[in-house]
Amino acid sequence: MVQQTRKWIRILAAVTALALCMGGAAVMAPTRTVAAAEEQEIVSSYPYTTVTKVKVNLRKSRSVKSELIHRIPAGAEITVKEKNGNWAAVEYGKYKGWVRTEYIVLKTVKKIRVTPTPTPIPTLSPEEDAGGYTILRRGDKSTAVRSLQEALIELGYMSKKATADGIFGEATEKAVIAFQQKNEYPDTGLVDANLQAYIYSGKPLNSKGNKQTVKTLSPVPGATMKMNNTGALVGELQQMLADLGYYTAKITNVYDTATRSAVTAFQRKNGLEADGAAGAETRKLLESGSALGVGDETTPTPEPTPTPTPVPTFEIPDSTVKNGSEGKDAKAVQERLQELGYYRGKLDGKFGRASVNALKSFQTNNGLKADGIAGEGTYSRLFSIEAISFEVPEVTTIPESAAAETEAESSTWATLRRGSTGTDVKQLQENLIQLGYLEGKPDGNYGLVTAAAVKAFQIANGLKADGAAGEQTLKKLYGGDAKEAVKKSAAAEATQETEASGSLKEGSTGTEVKSLQTLLIEQGYLSGKADGVYGSKTAAAVRAFQKANNLTEDGIAGARTLAKLQDGGLPAATPTPAPTPTPAPVPGAAEALAGRPNASRVIYANWYTTVKDVAKKYPYATVYDYATGISWQVNIFSVGAHADCEPVTANDTAKMNRAFGGETTWNPKPVWVIFSDGSVYMASTHNTPHGTSHNKDNNFNGHLCIHFPRTQAQVTAIGPYATSHQETIDQGWAETRKMTY
Repeated sequence: MVQQTRKWIRILAAVTALALCMGGAAVMAPTRTVAAAEEQEIVSSYPYTTVTKVKVNLRKSRSVKSELIHRIPAGAEITVKEKNGNWAAVEYGKYKGWVRTEYIVLKTVKKIRVTPTPTPIPTLSPEEDAGGYTILRRGDKSTAVRSLQEALIELGYMSKKATADGIFGEATEKAVIAFQQKNEYPDTGLVDANLQAYIYSGKPLNSKGNKQTVKTLSPVPGATMKMNNTGALVGELQQMLADLGYYTAKITNVYDTATRSAVTAFQRKNGLEADGAAGAETRKLLESGSALGVGDETTPTPEPTPTPTPVPTFEIPDSTVKNGSEGKDAKAVQERLQELGYYRGKLDGKFGRASVNALKSFQTNNGLKADGIAGEGTYSRLFSIEAISFEVPEVTTIPESAAAETEAESSTWATLRRGSTGTDVKQLQENLIQLGYLEGKPDGNYGLVTAAAVKAFQIANGLKADGAAGEQTLKKLYGGDAKEAVKKSAAAEATQETEASGSLKEGSTGTEVKSLQTLLIEQGYLSGKADGVYGSKTAAAVRAFQKANNLTEDGIAGARTLAKLQDGGLPAATPTPAPTPTPAPVPGAAEALAGRPNASRVIYANWYTTVKDVAKKYPYATVYDYATGISWQVNIFSVGAHADCEPVTANDTAKMNRAFGGETTWNPKPVWVIFSDGSVYMASTHNTPHGTSHNKDNNFNGHLCIHFPRTQAQVTAIGPYATSHQETIDQGWAETRKMTY
């Protein structure tokens, strides 16, 4: 029996061995058959994103003996560029190379012929458009803050016992951060335009995690008040209707049946469509003070619509114009120089000595090389709205030694003075800031504040104090032995500010005064229009600003006052409302609801030296098209020679396409980019999707690019497309600067 058993064991072993010899490969066949039968995802083209199955070696070429570049971990996301046999060319972060295909999840590349269905661009309300919002942050005081607080109370992020006082304090900031965290927004505590549009027009998650439509009325001017809206703005509407005799119930801050009936009666009386909803037209007439009351019979005279001032356009010559040039290009340069007050000769198209001297004078005043030759660099300034006109200089007796110094300055170093712009000015400002003569951030614009800082530096270092940075001044500033600014008492600082900085004061006139008044108006210290005349009203506004910002209250706008104003300063305090049924207006509310960021806040800064670091720190940004008033939010996921971005939502994509006229184009458009820290930078962008795409829900199959300012050398190194973006940025910057005048 034992022998029989042993015999069968030997037979079984022999059969097993034979099977292993003949069918060893077949043993693994079922596994390969299953793998081959796995259904692969179909994509239309390379490249596509996928993941690794296991840890895999990334090699330089298609060989296991090739150089090992990197070991990619299991489950990592990679981009497949092409497939060649059993190898695939992939990208993993900054690494590029080849991997074996069996170690990654492959997709089937198959061209799918479909007739694309155009995505309809929705008609968005003012709230959804986000164009009527400005960034809100801690310290702000406005009607927009009050509405935000009301919405946060309604959503449960602030206590129902909290008061919506319109002041963005610590409690409001904590509530905003809690809202951002619950709704998966960057928890910055800053409330940008898109976040406000989401709160008022979307269905945000409340504090319990449930989607909720808020009843609080959006604070944008175009928002329509309708049934069940709540908030102080509704209460103000009820009060205005009550003053005209249409609303007789209690002020409830709720748009109820009584409110709708009053609005309907008001609309009928004043010849408007009686739909019972308080839209932009109804609210504008109510707030105008010329609306008909219940007992009135006369028809109010509508206010005339002001005609906007057209932006000038210039035809730039094709050829270089210099001494001896003749023809239409020479005549065009003569005509422009005459417009700016530099040339008084004949417009004959013959560029002689008088024309050359006029051009040199223009180049000097505009911070250009005064060579009397009109080329591309001169044209970019001469035929722009920022060209500085000729002004008759003040007659001043200059000692021979000082005159010699001035002559020496102009011989080897390019003198920087008021009106100069660019990287040289920015470098000058950076050194002045380091030495304590200048406050704020360098912006590359040589204005009154920079000139005052230069003058203070010159005084401290024994130089001719003319406020212009020539060779002697620049050598001292960059030489390493420059004296730092001495910290003085407030009284001493005020004296220096008044006596040594070319201050503006009562009786001053001109464009600098107009710029000062514009800043005071924007920050709520001055009302009316900027007329360029420094009168008692302007002096009083300056004193109020100085008091609020702990400066000497002398009503004189010197270097420290101007620097603080241009840096933002503290806004005008909200006055305590008088005990009257009609709430007192909040100063600054008009700016908060103006519908566009303040153009004076826009910064022209180099991508590599400044903006790139900001984009890394704040990857979520709002793009604002100042031409249409439309804004949308993007996520910046890569920074190289420019910013690679994706619209955050499908709604952002729709708004972007609407800003481009509903068409997809590579042609650049000048825009402002607002980062989450509140900084605003000049840029350009397009709306054509291409390349890598991470967001599957934004209706944008790819990404887009945003370009920021670069030097001419940097642009040239990149290529023609970068040049077109730089030209668009410079065009946009000229238009932006015009908005500040």
